[in-house]
Amino acid sequence: MHLYTVRDALAADPSGTLAALARMGYTCVGVSCFPRPPAEIRDLCAAAGLDPVVLHVSHGELTGEPAATLDAARTIGVRWLALSMFPRDMYTPAGMRLGARQLTEAGAAAREHGIGVLHHNHATEFATDGRVLYDVLLDETDPGTVGFELDVGWAHRGGADVRGLFAAHPGRFPVLHVKDHDGAGGWTDVGAGVVDFAHAFGTARAGGVRYWLVERDDQPAPLETARHSHDFLEGLRF
Repeated sequence: MHLYTVRDALAADPSGTLAALARMGYTCVGVSCFPRPPAEIRDLCAAAGLDPVVLHVSHGELTGEPAATLDAARTIGVRWLALSMFPRDMYTPAGMRLGARQLTEAGAAAREHGIGVLHHNHATEFATDGRVLYDVLLDETDPGTVGFELDVGWAHRGGADVRGLFAAHPGRFPVLHVKDHDGAGGWTDVGAGVVDFAHAFGTARAGGVRYWLVERDDQPAPLETARHSHDFLEGLRF
């Protein structure tokens, strides 16, 4: 579960919400919109039996003075820092080339502390401006220091071939945001929308996927979303 999905419930009852996720069968979480001290996040997750695997951070937190961000990541115990998004004016070929250099530099610095760096996408990265912007990131980041947390829902909305990405770039996608949409601009629970997950995930192992994190951006019923999405994925065969 990516905790952005349950952010309001988490704010109201952090321990109860995490315990509820664990009872549903979740074993790991991505940390986002959980404004508590890193040690408290670590302890709350540990008490619920949940493994925090990735911490979402802003562009400034990753590329500015990252010492505090790295300290937080080490305290929480995550494996990766994930860049949530670039500044809006960077979504051009030149901006993505700059972003690729920044990610590579941040990844090299984080690796010295035993932490990886990932890029998280929205639909914007799949726009074409001479080149597909996402391709710039894939081609111009260092595979040794930068991975990708592919947001399947946003990628699908952007017209990406998710299955093809995994096959064409083996090992580069250790974490997924598993997200679904209704084809008309709205989000849905995983399995209730238009994304063919069985097809998309057919090459996920080749893509290096290790963690599937459920996410839904809106929150009509977050714990119901968590349950429905987990049950769908639990029954999926690929």
